[in-house]
Amino acid sequence: MVRSSWNLIFRFGAIIFLVLAVCIASAPAQETIGTQEYNTVFFRANDLYREEKYDAAIQDYERLINAGLRSANIFYNLGNAYLRMDDKGKAILYYERALRLRPRDADIRSNLDFARTLVEGSAGQNSERWYKWVLLFLRSFLSTNEMTFLTSILYFAIVIFLTLSVTFKAQRKLFYYSAIVFCALFAVVLPSFISGIYQSEFQKKAVIIVKETDVRFEPNDDATVHFKLREGSVIQITRSQGDWHQVRRYDGKMGWLRGDAFVII
Repeated sequence: MVRSSWNLIFRFGAIIFLVLAVCIASAPAQETIGTQEYNTVFFRANDLYREEKYDAAIQDYERLINAGLRSANIFYNLGNAYLRMDDKGKAILYYERALRLRPRDADIRSNLDFARTLVEGSAGQNSERWYKWVLLFLRSFLSTNEMTFLTSILYFAIVIFLTLSVTFKAQRKLFYYSAIVFCALFAVVLPSFISGIYQSEFQKKAVIIVKETDVRFEPNDDATVHFKLREGSVIQITRSQGDWHQVRRYDGKMGWLRGDAFVII
């Protein structure tokens, strides 16, 4: 029984290690501008934005993104530039991407909330059931990388204290109760960690980037229109069939949509 419990713990630890390794491997490309050339392009884009040359600023920001950079600053500034150009869809797209990297940033969240108010029919789009918010509240404060790191730290703390409780009999209770405390913290963090990994790696969310598009009952141009989506609406992609994609709206309504109407967040 004890052996099987330890095997379960170490198997779970191996999974966390794997996720952590993937997150760490991608981290340098997410928040770092590596060369002087990239710095030059970034600051030039900022100057162009201040001069209200938004088209030119967008070209420079997108040049950095096309080079493989994933930075909250770049996404945020690009969202601002698109919002100034009255392109609500792409503004929301890049604010969403920025918020995933920096969920505690008040400026990103504020600008995203403002952009959402400009989307027609967006009332209720971003509401969440209270019990989900309570269970997954850490998603609003920690990025996926941060939750992976925190979950790993708590897991190893549990393993260490359980090992110490077995090794040192005189302090067994102290180490055992310490392990229980870390287990409780682990149980609090784990739902947000799993949800964050699922959302970032498996759940495809997208933003509508055209002014208006029809969502049909079937993946066919002649199929009956089920409902319409407007620029800036956030949807979930459930499955794909060629150039057609089945999407789910915030209220649960589902239908089929062509791929040129949206961009994955």
